[in-house]
Amino acid sequence: MKSGDIVIYKSEVGTVVTDYDNREVMRFLPCNYGTYSTSRLKAIAEDDIREATHEEKLDLIEREYHWGEVVKIHCVGEYQIIEAIKDQKIHYHGYINYKDTNTSYYSLDSALVGCIGRKHEGRNGKAAMYFCKMIGMN
Repeated sequence: MKSGDIVIYKSEVGTVVTDYDNREVMRFLPCNYGTYSTSRLKAIAEDDIREATHEEKLDLIEREYHWGEVVKIHCVGEYQIIEAIKDQKIHYHGYINYKDTNTSYYSLDSALVGCIGRKHEGRNGKAAMYFCKMIGMN
């Protein structure tokens, strides 16, 4: 169990976070909990939790997505792309292994290219942008 893992604790989906004061102590952050102090979260042990299933992980990222109404979640290998609508405009938001990339795109294609570039180059990479320019994708 490590910080950021999506788990089930007492039938509730959430993530594992480390305690601010003691990095050895793991705590359970319920889905949509909001702003928190780790001292107010339940301390957990390996025996208290189980890894969430794929569907449970998708449920967590859908419920925690607040930048539009989720229309669909597209899953391609280790990439999850939320298709959402806000102000009558569709946008796509990328995740890699259920971790938010904090980046939205205007098309599903550009979201997939962006996630692949992000995985291989990191946050400041430019390969995805140049690839999209090269093939004429906005």
